[in-house]
Amino acid sequence: MTPVISLNEAQEIVAEYEGDEFSVTSLVEVGNIGFSYTASRRVYDIALTNASARYLLVISPLHSDSKHDSSPSITNTLQALSALLTKIASCTNVPVPKPVAQDSSGGNGRWDFSWLLLLIPRSSEVPASMSTSTLSLASLRPTLSRRQLARVELRLGTYLRALHGITNEWFGRPVEEEAEEENWSKYSWQDTFVLLLEELIGELCESPSGGSTRFDLREELGIDVEELRRYLSRAIGSYLFDDVESPGLMWVTGSEADVLVSLSEKEGTEIEDEIGAEADIAYLLPTFSHALWGDPLMESWFVPPGPSEAINEGYFWGEGSLIVFPRQKTKRVWYTIYLALLVLMEERRGGKIGRRETTGQGGDNTGRSKVQWAREILPKCVKALKDAPYY
Repeated sequence: MTPVISLNEAQEIVAEYEGDEFSVTSLVEVGNIGFSYTASRRVYDIALTNASARYLLVISPLHSDSKHDSSPSITNTLQALSALLTKIASCTNVPVPKPVAQDSSGGNGRWDFSWLLLLIPRSSEVPASMSTSTLSLASLRPTLSRRQLARVELRLGTYLRALHGITNEWFGRPVEEEAEEENWSKYSWQDTFVLLLEELIGELCESPSGGSTRFDLREELGIDVEELRRYLSRAIGSYLFDDVESPGLMWVTGSEADVLVSLSEKEGTEIEDEIGAEADIAYLLPTFSHALWGDPLMESWFVPPGPSEAINEGYFWGEGSLIVFPRQKTKRVWYTIYLALLVLMEERRGGKIGRRETTGQGGDNTGRSKVQWAREILPKCVKALKDAPYY
């Protein structure tokens, strides 16, 4: 089971950073939905008495963050997440919560979880009376004017560009420590992506220990895994993924559920006016559990028919496109397959531990529609690969 934190435990954690003079007045679980749903993680919004600061607390089972866990680590550890958020905050103007404290010992054995305490950017805090889940772009989209939405998406495009501008020496998952033995495959995006995809297929489809049933792609979705691997061999032979030279930071699973929007009404302006409240991105939720050093085209915001015109304009500071040649469309199909498999894998993980997606206050049905999307898009993608271009 995924751990659940109590108000007293949250108070003890915050006291390590803020001191005992502040009390936790509310502890609200943030909706865990969208592509970024991670079965092993919970995120809480924490409000304090007599304090302007506001925090997010990320918790994870101790075993999932263990350095001695020999199973494939498809989910980034909290230590890696902390390092990523710190790097984003120091290298860009992208508003992400700042890591201020963390513990991987379970409170010296008292708790069954590790935790990461994050400070919400001060310039973009939301009122304590409002739940962060109600301020997600996914929740607010129906109420935003065209002008408000364009402003938010334009800003999002610039933030995605900034994230992708953070580079690394090697491809793959972020790690907090270098491996003892050199792995030369991590210097090739093609080798890295193929390994990531095979690991994902393995966890989702192969019978695990403990008697759990495997996810049968043929039975569930009519997909022949061996046929999929033959298509992958063709892609490898055509060096489809070898055009990526610089490993950029990919959010991979970011969605509108992870973008917190602030609405600030101008003085003397009614909310019902044509202009209405000024909309902007307050901050991004710390949903980088599946972030990678890789290809910008892999970003979930670029799943067809995306990106939107405003996101694209913000990303390229005008006109431009990540897809220029037909082979890049084929590559995008593979990235969509990866994302869909990731969605199904996390859904399966959640089922094994008796956990389903939580929408929080004012949530939507993004979770279920996302799983349905994955089930529908996978057969279409595999079919598209049959005659996909490699030129």
